[in-house]
Amino acid sequence: MFGKEYHHAIDVLFESFRNINKDYNKRVLTGIARHPVFTALQMLYIRAFGIPEVGFQIRSLHVQQMLNTHVSKKPFTRILDAGSGIGAYVFWLAKKYKNAIVTGGDIDADKLTYSELLKKKLNAHNTKFTYLDITKTNTNGRYDLIVTIDVLEHVVHYKKALRTMYRLLRPGGYLYVHVPQPDQKRIFKRLKTWHHEDHVREGVSNTNLQKILKQIGFTIVDSRETFGFFGKLAWEINHLALSQSMMLGGLVFPLLYPLIILDTMIPNANGLGVAMLAQKE
Repeated sequence: MFGKEYHHAIDVLFESFRNINKDYNKRVLTGIARHPVFTALQMLYIRAFGIPEVGFQIRSLHVQQMLNTHVSKKPFTRILDAGSGIGAYVFWLAKKYKNAIVTGGDIDADKLTYSELLKKKLNAHNTKFTYLDITKTNTNGRYDLIVTIDVLEHVVHYKKALRTMYRLLRPGGYLYVHVPQPDQKRIFKRLKTWHHEDHVREGVSNTNLQKILKQIGFTIVDSRETFGFFGKLAWEINHLALSQSMMLGGLVFPLLYPLIILDTMIPNANGLGVAMLAQKE
């Protein structure tokens, strides 16, 4: 399971949950969840099971699967995670591409600070973290691979961000994008009004994302729907449990992992998200 290294950084995970939805501030991030004894148990739990959030696990499996299928043996030397957040994909990419320098770029100073601290604990020498506004940087042709995972829905001028990423890539370089799609339908009524607190849009559709990337100059290498029925079911159960208590979420999460795996094994016709790999011509 993904994110086991974050047993070093429980506070980072709490902050990540705080930013997801206001219910977590009210019920999850207070009381016993912050008790020192419970924190010690959480560290052991994360070390065993990874980050207990289904969305994070599904996204991580899809990026691993797509990169392993198409670009696993490419001799990448410079990789960028645009919108790196707490740095999880940076550390994974750094292990996978040991000869590459993997940069995490984000506009959130606190997350960059957390990432730097964890970098030292993990002794991840081939990583670095820097402030990055992906709509404003002027650098050209620097990277072999850029990943941007659930970032575009937070960016007002997301088409400009994609054009910037095209410019940042070297000729022949690759862009991996994961983004939620609009018009999301829920299974459980309690989640019909659920929303991410800092999204500026619900998402970008598979069709529109392909169209925009082609207009910019990319060739689509692979595209797939994510969070199909099994992934959506797992995600909703996970968040219903977490919205009640961190303990309940922790007990339920391992039972959901078979559904998480099924999301990557079964083609999804109407997924809540889209994963796409494109190449700069």
